[in-house]
Amino acid sequence: MKLAAYAVSALVGFVIGHYLLDGAPAAYASILISYHLFLAYLIVTASHEKGFSFPLGMTVLTHMAFVGLLVGMAYARTHIPFFGLISWLVPGLAPFETKWVFSGQDRVIRPAEVKAPRAPIEATAEDHEAFRMHLAQSERPFRKPGRSIDEEFKHWLADRHQKKAASMAEAAPANAAASANSGTD
Repeated sequence: MKLAAYAVSALVGFVIGHYLLDGAPAAYASILISYHLFLAYLIVTASHEKGFSFPLGMTVLTHMAFVGLLVGMAYARTHIPFFGLISWLVPGLAPFETKWVFSGQDRVIRPAEVKAPRAPIEATAEDHEAFRMHLAQSERPFRKPGRSIDEEFKHWLADRHQKKAASMAEAAPANAAASANSGTD
């Protein structure tokens, strides 16, 4: 059935472009009408369970991009010999647009992972002194354009506590092994 609708829409575009209109309007009308006839057929016969894959504004912009492509093809048709044969193939672009516009449920949207809120890290006087020494360095890995000193401190402090926790985790098995060895003597 789709093949018949394709042929009919291409034939209607051909008839309009060659027998009803002359000049540039014939080229534009032929391509745009055949494309939109087949697109309308595909939209009417499609199962709309999936929904739009884009918000309405993006759907309109997507369609306008396709129409821009078609207008470019019609323009080229007026300047390139035998490019008029392309008008028979133009409705073949409509399935691509319908696939983009109506593929809403093909995407799997996963809810954002919910992270447990962490308690803010309390800084000690030792942390403040170490950060002051960090500020005196020429290369500071947490310094970014537009980032305040307070934000830099928060990132630096989180990294410092993460490194301390990692070193304590590595030292814990060694301490446990040392205490086990001292108890066997």
